[in-house]
Amino acid sequence: MKNMQSRNSQLSAMMLIAGLLCGSGVWAQGEGKGGTQELFRFGVGARAQALGSAVVAMPLDASTIYWNPAGLDYLERRNLVMYYSPLLADADAKYHFIGAAYPILDVGTVGVGWLHSDVGFVRRDGIGDDLGESSDAHDEWFLAFARQISYGVAIGGSIKIKREQFNGFSSRAFGADLSVLYRPDFGDGILQNVSFGFSFLNAVRPSLKLVGYSEPRPRIIRGGFAKSLLFGSRPDRANLFLAFEEPEGQSEGMRYNFGAEYVYQNLAMLRVGYNGAQPTFGGGVMYQNMFQIDYAYGQFEKNDFGLGAIHRVSITVHLGKTKTQMREEERERGLRKIEEETRTKEAMNRRNEFDEKMTLGKNYFQQNEYFSAFINFSQARDIASGSYATFTPQDKEEANIWVERTKTKMDEEAQADRQKVAEAEREKTLAAADRTFVENQRQKGLQYLQASKYNEAITEWKRGLERDPTNGELKNLIAKTEGQISNRRSELVRKAQGFVNAGQIVDAVNIYNQLMNQPDISPAELKSYQDKVSQLQKQLDVEQLYRQGYTEYLNKNYCAAKGFFTQALQKDGGNAKLRQAYNDADVRCNARPGPIPDGIRPRYLEAIGLLNNEDYAAALKILEEIQPQDRYNQRILSAIDQAREGLKKNQK
Repeated sequence: MKNMQSRNSQLSAMMLIAGLLCGSGVWAQGEGKGGTQELFRFGVGARAQALGSAVVAMPLDASTIYWNPAGLDYLERRNLVMYYSPLLADADAKYHFIGAAYPILDVGTVGVGWLHSDVGFVRRDGIGDDLGESSDAHDEWFLAFARQISYGVAIGGSIKIKREQFNGFSSRAFGADLSVLYRPDFGDGILQNVSFGFSFLNAVRPSLKLVGYSEPRPRIIRGGFAKSLLFGSRPDRANLFLAFEEPEGQSEGMRYNFGAEYVYQNLAMLRVGYNGAQPTFGGGVMYQNMFQIDYAYGQFEKNDFGLGAIHRVSITVHLGKTKTQMREEERERGLRKIEEETRTKEAMNRRNEFDEKMTLGKNYFQQNEYFSAFINFSQARDIASGSYATFTPQDKEEANIWVERTKTKMDEEAQADRQKVAEAEREKTLAAADRTFVENQRQKGLQYLQASKYNEAITEWKRGLERDPTNGELKNLIAKTEGQISNRRSELVRKAQGFVNAGQIVDAVNIYNQLMNQPDISPAELKSYQDKVSQLQKQLDVEQLYRQGYTEYLNKNYCAAKGFFTQALQKDGGNAKLRQAYNDADVRCNARPGPIPDGIRPRYLEAIGLLNNEDYAAALKILEEIQPQDRYNQRILSAIDQAREGLKKNQK
């Protein structure tokens, strides 16, 4: 008799669950008032249920698909959640959930989930005879999406498919949920780290028809508040939750939920909650910032059809990098792209300038204007000597050949001029020492001219004129050089203005920087160019400032590069790539020669040995480790540059 009573008791419990799964209005709630109930209203996730199901306003993991889909876009990492809960200790009745969330930068977060419960039982008649096995199963599939829009607001929703199977019968229906989550920025203080959530379940109501009975599922409104309390510099925190839930057409009315959680250094968690009628509690542990196990114990709610308090467990796997890390990598990729574009553009500019100078030089040579040809060929040779892959050894050799050829022609012209002077017997009035001095000054000036040091060349020739004021050759050289300086300066000014008119601010700033580096510039002209650069720099954004700074860095104008990086940091102070660029420019701007300190000398010599063996990566690692100990040492910085250039060549 006792066995029959036990079987009848078990059968009654299973039939209660089966009826609940079917959503039948037969199962009454409250004080005699009927209404549709769903087992899935109990929720998912051991963490959420240990917090009294009050998690509407704070996303936890992929289980947010169920509680508030809008919170998905506040999840930092991809994660997978697996949740299991028994329904009866002595029966084949289970309840579980699998969900995944996948954040996509600048798009939103996609979530998918599957919620399942089933009950298997043996049908018996009133005297206990076996009528055969039967089962009841309920599935719900979710496809959710959420996106943060602006002012701390995220919106989201989910499309879901419900399916019920009972004793060989099956039914499907579609539904949808809508939700919003708001995280205002109230600054520091008591209102810091607060959020508000609202979820409208079954906004599009699924309607299932099973065994001749059909009724749309009720709408459920959830709202909530959450706040995190931080404890100084430690990673410990406490999370507080408050929520309400009001199901449509149910007699018990609005239900209030509470929860609190203490998180110790992101490793262990303790939780307590109140789900509207019953207390709950639980905890969790995190392993290697990837695996998390959560546990909860308590009743689903007061009206749980006699299921009683049960144990529930979730396993969460966090995958990949956080959104913050991915955004930082994206910013670094953008800056690296700027570097490459700047290097490529600067190489193209140098190539075009080289070709232009070579063409002009050849034209002047054909017109027997050897001085102008010499100037252009010398400039072309200087351009080709820079560290740009666009120039081949043949380009450099061609420029050298034309420089020497033009210099030979200039020497021939000088010899002819000297012969004319000799014919005029001007040489008779000069002492041998004066003639030697004047010739030496002429040669010194030509050497400076060849090196594009025009001001120094003019100075040497003027010294020669002090000995021979009537020397027409020196006067002619001075006049032509001054004309070249003036023409070049005018050409650069016109070029800069053209860039300004075309909106190419960075290129215009480059030209004005070249003008300011002219050795013979007057204070008034320098002030004028500085004012123009200052005005133009105000129009530059962070990327343009970085591009300009990197251009100056490539041209070894480190102090100018430092200035641009400083301005960029004023606009984006948290950019690690900009900070590194500023530091590189700063040490090279302030670099000075000096001995290697004894404390780092053995490692420096080791790095030099690696450089000689072309092991650039190992050498660079050592040099970057010792460089902070003698920050502005020119020898260490030069070795670092050599190692980096070697790495770039190997990569190509």
